[in-house]
Amino acid sequence: MHRIRNLITSQKTYILLLSSLLIAILLQYGYSTGILIALLVVTLISLKYHKPEFHYAYLIPFGLYGVMVLSLCWSIDVKDSIRGLERQIGLVLIPLVFIFMPTITKETKNSVLYYFSLGMAAFTVFFILSALGLYLETGDTSVFTYHALVSSLDLNAIYVSVLTSLCLLFLLFKSKKTAITVLAIGLLSVFLLLLASKTVIVTTFFCMVLGLFHTFKKKTIVVSLLVFVGLITMLIIFPNPVKKRFNREIEASNTKEVLTCEKFGKVYDWTGTTIRLFQARIFYEMLDEDNAFITGYGINTSQEKIIEKQKEYDLWLGYYTYNFHNQYIQAFSEIGIIGFLFIVLFLVMLARQYTVNKDILFLSLFLIMLAVFVTESYLWRQRGLYHFLLLYCLFFKTEKREHRLNKK
Repeated sequence: MHRIRNLITSQKTYILLLSSLLIAILLQYGYSTGILIALLVVTLISLKYHKPEFHYAYLIPFGLYGVMVLSLCWSIDVKDSIRGLERQIGLVLIPLVFIFMPTITKETKNSVLYYFSLGMAAFTVFFILSALGLYLETGDTSVFTYHALVSSLDLNAIYVSVLTSLCLLFLLFKSKKTAITVLAIGLLSVFLLLLASKTVIVTTFFCMVLGLFHTFKKKTIVVSLLVFVGLITMLIIFPNPVKKRFNREIEASNTKEVLTCEKFGKVYDWTGTTIRLFQARIFYEMLDEDNAFITGYGINTSQEKIIEKQKEYDLWLGYYTYNFHNQYIQAFSEIGIIGFLFIVLFLVMLARQYTVNKDILFLSLFLIMLAVFVTESYLWRQRGLYHFLLLYCLFFKTEKREHRLNKK
């Protein structure tokens, strides 16, 4: 019994399980689900030896899921909504894991993030080598960029960019600069540029600049800023996937036309900006026509309404699988204004906590999610939900302990 107690209350156990769960996000869904269930079982057993620890920050995911359940009352398709509730169950399970979990230290949190970051660096090598193999077969250089770079595991480049960005920021500002760490920073930096997510790259750069002033001495700041300026200059001058994607957005995006055109046709030249702007346009039209701003259509029911609008505007059927690609709008359309407010509350909690502890990790998570929620329905996908909630709950779990220590 003593050995069991030591095992399920050990900091090393939670370092292993939490870092493994974060790394497994990149694999097929079954791996992360299995590890989450194992983690839930271990934390439940651990309650025999300690009291549960609750943080009021966990009320937000519980409340969001509660609104989703309530949306069954007005859902336009109850069966779809029940499936949506099954997919979103992480909103309940992940906070419960952290409530049931023994007290964990900031050192444990940093160890979890360190091993997760090294895992991301290892995946970086895997993806680049996989792309190299494809290039040798096809001679196509596009395999080294954007979605093609992570296609070997059927992943979305933007979601992988978010994981990469936060690991990179952690290694830069919260870890000791060993040879392994420096190598991982280099790999993740190159990988982030190759993934070519404009939103994530710009936001990451902004976080880096803030982190420099937050963390380092004046001399280090000056040198680092010179490096950043040099890197940006190279990206502007020389051909590269990031420059190519920025130029495409600038040259091909006709925002006025997207907001006024009544028929687009099957071959309309969409960009990332214009397709998202179109989705925002039909969001307003849908909810206005159905008077659904207060309640939305019910969790996981907006897709058919989107397709109806896309058919009305004569879009190519390949876009029929696209959701709103905007977390704020996605929540608003399915669970109404209250759902939208819960998404905002997540960000408010992170920003508020940063004003209290000045921890660059809270600021980085806040800024990156603030930006990515504009371009992706991040929490409506298992990978995004698991990633965000694990970091959110982990950060607040350790903050609760620090608050108790400070009071003593």
